[in-house]
Amino acid sequence: ARDQLIDRNVAIVLLIRFYGLTPKEISLINMANINFPQNTLEIPAEHGQRTFTIIDEHKKWILNYFNSIPKDRRPRYYSADPLFVAYNNRYESYQYDHAEAKPKRLSVRAIQEMIKDEVRRAGLRKLSAVNLRNQCILDALRDGKTEETILFGFNLTTSLSLYRYRKYRMEIENKKRINQIEIE
Repeated sequence: ARDQLIDRNVAIVLLIRFYGLTPKEISLINMANINFPQNTLEIPAEHGQRTFTIIDEHKKWILNYFNSIPKDRRPRYYSADPLFVAYNNRYESYQYDHAEAKPKRLSVRAIQEMIKDEVRRAGLRKLSAVNLRNQCILDALRDGKTEETILFGFNLTTSLSLYRYRKYRMEIENKKRINQIEIE
């Protein structure tokens, strides 16, 4: 079934790594939250709606996944249908909730397991969604984004949330300086 799901899996990893979404946020994305023509994705948050502009290359992965779903199981545009649909490996088909008359939502646990499986297949050290999201936050700090932008963009509650990221970034920069001095 992996061949059928590779576009979905890559799209999910991209959303975590480059947009800092959590598996829970990804699981809750509805078709009404994504606007393919405008390349935007809206994620409801505690302090207002966060809007992300999706890079064309990343949008292609999402669209390829979306178009791979058979029409009778495919989520409807601009609806409360989930973007990421659960998949039944045994029957090799996307799941549909007939009582709700819409595709069944991919669970948070399924997203976490998928990431673990893909990391194992790639032969990488143990990585999780948290590691990918943390790297996205570190990238935002490196790029000089304001504290308010980072807090809102990653749905963090206080500036204390950024303390460990700043500390880690400083440690990495200090190691780089020490290595540079040793080379000279």
